[in-house]
Amino acid sequence: MRIHRRVITAVLSCAILLGTSVRAQVNNGESIPDVTRTIALTNARVVQAPGQVQERTNVIIRDGLITTIAPDAAIPFDALEIPADSFIVYAGFIDGLSHTGIPEPKEQPNRERPDDPAFPPPEQAGIQPQQDVRSLLDPEDKRITAMREAGFTAAHVVPRGRMLPGVGAIILLAGENANEMVYRGDTALYAQLAGARRMYPGTDMAVIAKLRQLYREAARRQKVEQLYAENPAGLERPQYDPVLYAMFPVLDGDRPVFFNTESVLDLHRVLAVQQELGFPMVLTGLTQSFDAIDKLKLANLPLLLTLELPKEPEDSEEEQSPDFTEVALTDAAVELPQIEAPDYDADFRVSSLVDVAAEKENLEARREIAYKAHVGNAHMLESEGLTFGFSSGSVKPGELLGNVRKMIKEGLSEDAALAALTTTPAQILGLTSSMGTVEEGKLGNLVVTKGSIFDEKGEIRYVFVDGRKYEIEPPRKSSGGDPDADVNPAGTWSLTISTPDGDIGGTLTIEGSADSWSGSLTVEIQPGAVPVEYIVLSGNELTFSFDAPGVGTVESSLILDSESLSGSFDVPGLGVATVSGTRTSDPEMSNQHHN
Repeated sequence: MRIHRRVITAVLSCAILLGTSVRAQVNNGESIPDVTRTIALTNARVVQAPGQVQERTNVIIRDGLITTIAPDAAIPFDALEIPADSFIVYAGFIDGLSHTGIPEPKEQPNRERPDDPAFPPPEQAGIQPQQDVRSLLDPEDKRITAMREAGFTAAHVVPRGRMLPGVGAIILLAGENANEMVYRGDTALYAQLAGARRMYPGTDMAVIAKLRQLYREAARRQKVEQLYAENPAGLERPQYDPVLYAMFPVLDGDRPVFFNTESVLDLHRVLAVQQELGFPMVLTGLTQSFDAIDKLKLANLPLLLTLELPKEPEDSEEEQSPDFTEVALTDAAVELPQIEAPDYDADFRVSSLVDVAAEKENLEARREIAYKAHVGNAHMLESEGLTFGFSSGSVKPGELLGNVRKMIKEGLSEDAALAALTTTPAQILGLTSSMGTVEEGKLGNLVVTKGSIFDEKGEIRYVFVDGRKYEIEPPRKSSGGDPDADVNPAGTWSLTISTPDGDIGGTLTIEGSADSWSGSLTVEIQPGAVPVEYIVLSGNELTFSFDAPGVGTVESSLILDSESLSGSFDVPGLGVATVSGTRTSDPEMSNQHHN
């Protein structure tokens, strides 16, 4: 697409005249005082829920709530208008189970072993059901910003730990302090088959036995409390026990247990103890649930599938720690689905050293089957009629959407994927009245993308949390520069912006150093300057962006040598303008001016 002179002129002029006055209130995690709490996304494609789409629709957010969704909705006079003709609006994603915002505990290598390892203090044994995650939240945790940039606006967070780390809470992924972030507390007790180190309970079976003991002792203690409350005369006052008292809501069915499982054996053990004791439960993790479909159907429990995936087989020759793919390869109890792998022979046996190479090839074929089984796990759950939400586990936030896309390539439908990110976790967590869909009256938690969120080329451009706007820097697109080149961009550059109707002159000024670049852009037809942002120098490639109100963020990519530059300005919805230029002042002069 070519840009005509009058269009690029208007775009650059608007950017220069208005760029600093109507900038985003919150930009990539940096809070800036709100000019208005009213937002208008205009002419967007709105995916209200899986399978429910409205075209060219206006979405109005006021005071943190979605107030209007309609094609002809009037734009409020005080609204910050965001033209969204080329954007898609989704409900903000919800992480079903996470440690986001919870710092890693400090290592204690010299921690003393208890006097009696068979009866350690509960805290040392990893038994802390009374611990509230709200007291552990750190709003400065970098994962909060990273999760938000991946499209997540809310998360069910739980403490870190071992067997019973504590009680979780629903948080919004925005806020200056923990109180602002917490949406709902006391949501669920988190449990996992993680034994204590060098003390009881140290094995999976010991954890199950200890859970059974705690549950029954809590039931006995609750009965004693009830008897004492009814008539304390002549009865010894029950001694307070924070661990047992924290189990009372589980006994009453008011606090579900979110139980994490990592293997099919975990699944069988956890389901058995839950059926025995009868406590409310949500199953999480489920990495090998493809081998327990019938059990899951029979249990009929809410499911949260982890977005953790094993490394692809191509990486198998590298040194790496064991993961659940290795478990699938070595655990004979795991029955892998029937996946085509023509080179794999399940009955292959090594009879001599001559067969070692063939054995290696056979194992690599099995590894491929195991990988596909784990990536196709979500599709199998969907095809068997099981509904599930997603949890982030320990996955790096930047890999979450990529893993969802891998699952889609293995057969998971896009509607099921979107439901697992939005409506299903909202239902499991009791949030359907406020989150999970784009509806009037719900929280202004939205994800705005350029292209489908499930497309490899899809990009998140805005995220709204409780109506607060965050602009997400798009990934940089390389123009083929030399990553090993050594060029200093500081100084003043005279630009020529080429269009079919003629050239437009401009000036680019870059100051500072690699630690902190800054800069501005002017064009010949206007006297003012607009700041350029997100300045990155990679070898001889200089990338930056600047805001053009009414159009969007213009992305720039320029290739530099010591005296000249060439590249482009990519204007949203309009196309690419070619840019060339020459240096008019050197780095030393620029740095002197900067200092």
